[in-house]
Amino acid sequence: MKKYLYPIIFLILTSNTYSNSSLDILKNDISAKVVSMAGSDAVTNKDIFSINYNPAALGFLNNSQIAINYSNGFEDSKYSYIAFGTILPYKVISDFSKPYIGLSIYATDLGDMIYRTIDDNGNITEKNLSTEKNVIITLSYGEKIHRENVFIYQGVKSNFESGIGISAKFINSKLVGYSANTIALDGGYFGSFTDIGLDFGVSISNTIGSIKYIEEKYNLPTVLRAGISYSKPTIMDQRVKTSLEFDRYITDKKSSLKLGLEYTIENTISFRTGYKFLDDNKGFSVGIGLFAGNFSVDLATVFYDIYKYSSVSIKLRFGEKEEKKEESKQLKKFIQKENKTKETLPQKPQGPSKDTIIIF
Repeated sequence: MKKYLYPIIFLILTSNTYSNSSLDILKNDISAKVVSMAGSDAVTNKDIFSINYNPAALGFLNNSQIAINYSNGFEDSKYSYIAFGTILPYKVISDFSKPYIGLSIYATDLGDMIYRTIDDNGNITEKNLSTEKNVIITLSYGEKIHRENVFIYQGVKSNFESGIGISAKFINSKLVGYSANTIALDGGYFGSFTDIGLDFGVSISNTIGSIKYIEEKYNLPTVLRAGISYSKPTIMDQRVKTSLEFDRYITDKKSSLKLGLEYTIENTISFRTGYKFLDDNKGFSVGIGLFAGNFSVDLATVFYDIYKYSSVSIKLRFGEKEEKKEESKQLKKFIQKENKTKETLPQKPQGPSKDTIIIF
């Protein structure tokens, strides 16, 4: 009779640690920019990494993007992420904006453990066994649905735009030799007062899903995020951004409050920092962003109470901006209309000849 000592211990520890939810890696930050601000800009950040946080923000992107991220975790854990997104060529909901779709693959490896077996004669054999591996494939859709000029206060108006988004996740998880699959849904809302640099958003992630490795089902860690950010130009081509976000881990019945600050100099370099409150793993984070045209690199390190880790993201934007294409299209239509109007106008009759005839 064999006794599987280490796998049983691991399953017991896992059950006790995550008694309310499973796949806690779904709560991880996967953008170095977001990590550097302690997660405070997750729901209001507008780039391809919004697939993981708030799909509604994708509707505000005006070009195609591809990005990768790598983070090291506790001990020998590894987290890898790749995403791609682009603008669809046709309109769906609104008559002024085209929707945006994104696809991401998130792969995690939480390291190995020693697997020992004891036979009836007392002989012990051991081998390395993967602790946990996960692959999450996410398909996202975001679109602007509303635009208007709004009155803020006396003498101040702003263009206001809002959008919605939805994501579907396909999850495969392997835990000490057991494999399981499940699906989950995300949804979000994003609003922006574009003239004054004020953004806000709300999203909910990892809903409806549960996962079953052996017999018992475990709920996924549903996360409700609500955040606000404010960006203001300072001197020359520089700006400062502040962000605040509240996260509620519904399944785990816990909360987290995050505050972040970013200072960007001439669209060349950004310095970032943040602090996470209320969380079991609270603490500071720092980071830097480097820009060269459509190419950017973000680096981040966290100094949280329980463990420290680092993250790096690389992002490339390409394709003509949709806003410029739309402006060119509208200008072309205007010119064509003007030319057509001139052609249909009645020609002005010619006046009498100015030649003078003198009769003697």
